[in-house]
Amino acid sequence: MNFTVVVEQVLILLIILVVGIVSGKVGFIADGASKKLSELLLYVTSPMMVLSSFFFEYSAEKMKNALLVFLVASGFYLLSIFLAKLIFKSFSSKIKPIMQFSAVFSNAAFMGLPMMKALYGLDGVFLGSFYVVAFNIFAWTFGYAMFSTVEEDGGMKKLLKKAMLNPAVIAVYVGVIIFVFRIPVPGAIERAVNYIGDMTMPLSMLIIGSLISTVKVKELLNDAKVYYASAVRLIVMPLLAYVILYLIGTPKILISIIVTALSMPVAATTTVFADLFDKDAVFASKVVMMSTILSVVTAPVIIGLI
Repeated sequence: MNFTVVVEQVLILLIILVVGIVSGKVGFIADGASKKLSELLLYVTSPMMVLSSFFFEYSAEKMKNALLVFLVASGFYLLSIFLAKLIFKSFSSKIKPIMQFSAVFSNAAFMGLPMMKALYGLDGVFLGSFYVVAFNIFAWTFGYAMFSTVEEDGGMKKLLKKAMLNPAVIAVYVGVIIFVFRIPVPGAIERAVNYIGDMTMPLSMLIIGSLISTVKVKELLNDAKVYYASAVRLIVMPLLAYVILYLIGTPKILISIIVTALSMPVAATTTVFADLFDKDAVFASKVVMMSTILSVVTAPVIIGLI
């Protein structure tokens, strides 16, 4: 991909991110407001963006590519989970699951889908949404188990059900039905869904910016483990995926989607799980924040290699 195009898209995201930081600093986006905005993104704008990506004529080729994205993503999740357990096995119990989870799970939905839309259009969101399905399945089963035993939360069946009822995944179900059965969508509804979905990218960056504004810079910069986790997430995993997929002859568009998703920073879910299971939630927040900041530099470089 043209490196200039990637840099331009990242700069757009960076400008909105800075606006979010300033808004957080001056109090336009208060602590409670960022949580509500996150809920708006999770339950409304992101599902609408995913749904809008299915509003085009059915193509067996597109559906085949989407299923391939899901299968390839699932395979790489299994590999990266194994590698993360090896790489971070010597860390303390308070931060080991955080390091492992951060290495495996990127911010594929929150930042990945908006980036895919910016770089590859709605086709990118369509394929990327199947990556998000794989993310939810693995994050809420294998990822959840990194922090706790599966039995503590009602078993694998309950966790899998929770993963498959995520709002963005539900949007995939609805979209597939519309896409496969060629259900006509009235123009007014289609445009309304598109307008709401278009809010996802700027809204996500404003939220992330407001969260970054609350972190003390000195505390963020002084922890070597934060840089280590960020490097594995932002550099090692996407490059490893690129090499493997290239060597096995994976179609370029699929490589682009997978590597773009993996180039994103640590998933915000990391902090949620750390807090839920009494791990070092402050450390988890630092990893999420630092990886988000560093991704402004690393993401265009990694994606530009594709």
